[in-house]
Amino acid sequence: MSDSSDPMDASTALVTAADVTLEPIGARALLVDRDVLLVPDPPPLLVEPPGALVAVIAPVPEGSGPVERIGVADVEHLVQGEGQDQDREEGLDLGQGGGEPASGVLASVVRLSGPSRYVVRAEPATQQRLAEALREEDGDLWAAMRELGYDSPVPARPRKAGLATLSEDRLDALAAGPCRVIRTCLPHPPHPDTPHPPTGP
Repeated sequence: MSDSSDPMDASTALVTAADVTLEPIGARALLVDRDVLLVPDPPPLLVEPPGALVAVIAPVPEGSGPVERIGVADVEHLVQGEGQDQDREEGLDLGQGGGEPASGVLASVVRLSGPSRYVVRAEPATQQRLAEALREEDGDLWAAMRELGYDSPVPARPRKAGLATLSEDRLDALAAGPCRVIRTCLPHPPHPDTPHPPTGP
């Protein structure tokens, strides 16, 4: 779960979803915390951006609030091959949400220069649940995130084989990177005293 210091306050607006585009490269993203975006299968232009990026965040449904433009402070890339040599040798295909992904990068974590007013209404889930969703969606992180309540701006596409034979430990390792920045994702296994992230007013 992200360490954002103010996940909910008086300025927060809960929304069904957020339509997020990174300009000027046109990459789509998911708002997973007030100041954090997740970009599954990022395009090469996000891995090596040509210059400064701006996140354009529009609440869903359309017209439910103003469109925001927030600068990008930092981009971190979650590399699927780290510690996963066997997966790399097996040619593991983790999906292609929103265009041809950069080679070896499972997702990009985009940190904004300031918090959005919007918070996506999503139920708390564990890292294990994200791993299960990855298996169910055959490695498509966009689709797995939709299962966790983060509606995807990327159109549905046919599933691809690749994760069905992976062990639970390896799937859990793949889910660990995204889970640590998603506001509603709890570590696996969650500690009994860990408070659930807020999901409503």
